Amino acid sequence: MSQSLRHALRTRVAGSVLGLPGFRNLWAGQAVSSIGDQLFVVAVSLRVVELGGDAGDVGLVLAGRILAVVVFALAGGVWADRLPRRRVMITADVVRMLCLVAVVAVPSGAGTLGLALLTFVLGTGEAFFRPAYGGLVPSVVPAERLVAANALRGATESTAAVLGPALGGVVVALAGTRTAFAVNAASFAVSLLCVLLVREPARTAAPRTSMLSEVRAGLSAVRATRWTTAVLAMTAVQTLLVVAPHMVLLPIVTSEEFDSESAYGTVLAVFSLSGLLGTLLVGRLRPRRPGLVAVCFNALFVAVPIVLLSPVSLGWVIAGYAVAGVAMMPFNVLWETALQRQFPAELMGRVTSVDWLVSLGLLPLGLMVAGPVADLVGRTPVLLVAAVVQVVSAALVLLVPGVRDFHQDAAPGPQEEPDGAPLAR
Repeated sequence: MSQSLRHALRTRVAGSVLGLPGFRNLWAGQAVSSIGDQLFVVAVSLRVVELGGDAGDVGLVLAGRILAVVVFALAGGVWADRLPRRRVMITADVVRMLCLVAVVAVPSGAGTLGLALLTFVLGTGEAFFRPAYGGLVPSVVPAERLVAANALRGATESTAAVLGPALGGVVVALAGTRTAFAVNAASFAVSLLCVLLVREPARTAAPRTSMLSEVRAGLSAVRATRWTTAVLAMTAVQTLLVVAPHMVLLPIVTSEEFDSESAYGTVLAVFSLSGLLGTLLVGRLRPRRPGLVAVCFNALFVAVPIVLLSPVSLGWVIAGYAVAGVAMMPFNVLWETALQRQFPAELMGRVTSVDWLVSLGLLPLGLMVAGPVADLVGRTPVLLVAAVVQVVSAALVLLVPGVRDFHQDAAPGPQEEPDGAPLAR
């Protein structure tokens, strides 16, 4: 490589968010860990099948993660705001890594119940890690570069969603599921080492109260900001009535309509790859009204129920999922950035945990009822409701003050400094 090219590359990196040492280390650790997480889903599912389990057993094991998130997300947010966030993330990575090592070390491997417990422990670690991560990013990235940082993170997760399952399948085929678990443990070790390299800026210690009081303070801060409450309500409804039906019905539709074992995987791969394109798109956007742009992108997810309603060809379904993938990433990136700019540092752990809890909280219920309801009334009514809900909920949320700008002046209480002056963001 020529000296001029090396200099150009160094200049380009220095001018990007990867030129920020704190974020670069966080991103590197999460890039590896995200691939490990996706690999684990494949490995643990195949391990259940190896043990003679059926689809219900696979669902039970995978549900352990979501259950842990629902149980511990708010507590994770409190501890992310109480303690140095770097310490919380290190502890979460150590616990998850050791848990996987213990499973690998068992000669006969874990049974189905043990695997369900494993996913629960991993989900618990995630419930503490994510709020700490969400609070740490805006402390190591300047406000004007948060969109780029969140876009890069989204691009990394989209890439992991493609590479992780493929790598998981290869590792399991060549070396078995226990080796795949070991690879996932190694990914947590890499994440741990990267977090250890991060220098967390000092935070002013907030007065310590009970955990319940601190949870209430976080919830109150979110409720006091009308646009966040409105968007979270929209997200919860869409999770229950749109996202869950798509997750349940997509494998059924592709299996029945196209008689191809690879169709389901192809559609999901395109969805993830198009999400990568969406993050590249949003990284170039500088919208005056980020909320309006984000919600309009969100409404485009209506392409999913539409193509499942009319699966005239595999190409048609793939096109619909490509549109949905491109659309959802700008929404996610603009939403995360708006939260980081709206709320003060001492609340970001709890705000992140509330966002995450609301986003996932109704998913288990939706997954449980979507199939039986579709069997009872047919797929068409379920998908019609999903299409209407996606568009109408997006339109209604734009009527709430503050949503179009993703901003609201700081509310009294947790949003202000002790002297009463609003926090500068």
